[in-house]
Amino acid sequence: MSSEVHVLGAGMVGISCALELQRRGYRVTLIDRRGAGEETSSGNAGILSYGNITPLASPELLTRLPRLALNLESDLRLHYPHLPALLPWLLRFLLRCRKSTYLRDGETMNRLVQASIKLHREWIAETGQQSLQNSGGGLRLYREERTFARDALERELFRRCGIEHRVLSTGELGELEPDLRPVFVRGVSIPESISIRDPASLCKAYADAFGAAGGKFRCAEVRSLRQAEDGWEVALGDGWETASRLVVCLGAWTPGLIGPLGYRNPMAIERGYHTVLAPASGAVLTRPIFDVDASYVMAPMEAGLRVTSGTNLVRHETRPDPRQLARILPRVREAFPVGRELLDQPGAGAKAIKGILGAR
Repeated sequence: MSSEVHVLGAGMVGISCALELQRRGYRVTLIDRRGAGEETSSGNAGILSYGNITPLASPELLTRLPRLALNLESDLRLHYPHLPALLPWLLRFLLRCRKSTYLRDGETMNRLVQASIKLHREWIAETGQQSLQNSGGGLRLYREERTFARDALERELFRRCGIEHRVLSTGELGELEPDLRPVFVRGVSIPESISIRDPASLCKAYADAFGAAGGKFRCAEVRSLRQAEDGWEVALGDGWETASRLVVCLGAWTPGLIGPLGYRNPMAIERGYHTVLAPASGAVLTRPIFDVDASYVMAPMEAGLRVTSGTNLVRHETRPDPRQLARILPRVREAFPVGRELLDQPGAGAKAIKGILGAR
C-alpha cells in the first residue's frame, strides 16, 4: 500500500497529524488555503491542559437548561432560526448528560489528552519553542460557592484520572496571582498544564519542522472530494490532486466536504470569539485563568491578554455576532486590571464539535 498521505487543513490538528505521520515514515503533503495556523488555530487560548477532559455533556447542564435555552447564560448562545437543524444533535447531546456517561467519556478523553500533551512537549523541545510557554499551569476560578459545588463531578473525574489539582482559597489565589482582584471564593490549580504565548507562531514552527524533514505544503482551497479507483481525487482551487490516502482536518469545514460522500456527520458548529486587552500599568498575569461563573478564559500572550468566549452554536455561514464577547468584558474588568482593547474588531473562529467527547 502507498506510503503517501495527504492531510487537508494546516491548523494545529492538521499540522500535528502531518508531523506524526511523517515521524512514522509516511511521505506527507499538507494542503490549506492559507498558511499554517492562520485561521481558527491562531485565535484560541493556547492551552494544552490536563484538565481539558471534561465532556461538554455534563449532568449539571440539565439544571440550567431553561436559562441556557433562553440565552441567559454567558457560556452558551443559541441562534433560534437554526434550532430546527440543530435539534437532532441537541437531543443526542442531552441524552449523554448522565453521570456514568460523563465519567466514561472523560476517562476516554484523558487517554487522548495525555498522549497529545506528551507529543506536544516533545515537539516544543525539538523545535526550540520553549520560550513560548507560560509557567505555572492554569487556574479554574469560582466567584460563588454554589458553582464550585456544582463542579464536584469534574473534580471526581480528575481524581479518577490521576490529574494533579489543588483547591485554593481566595488568599492562596492572591499568592499565586497577586494582581487578581478578590472576587473569587475558590480556585482549582492544574499545575502541570502547558499554555502557549503565541499559538500561531507554534503552528508555524511545527510547519517549518515538517517542511525541513521533507514534507510538502500546497497553498490551495479544498473544494470537493471524489473517490477514485486507487484512492481519492481532491478538487483544489488550482486544479485536481490525486491522493491514495486522506486525513481530513478542516474543522468546521469538514462536514460540508465529506457529507456529500455519504459519511454521517454527527457534528455541530461551535463559533468562538476573542479579543486582546492590554494589562493595566504594572499588572501581570502569569498563567491562563478560566472564570467559570463569567464563562471566559483569559490567557497571557505575546500581544497582550487574550480573552475567549464560550460556545456559540450556529450554522457555519452565519455572520459574526460578538455579543457574547461583549457580555463578558465587564466581568473581565471586575476580575483583573486591564486597559484598552488591542484589536480593531473581535476575532472569530469556528470548529466542529461532537458534544459526546467535547472539552471546555
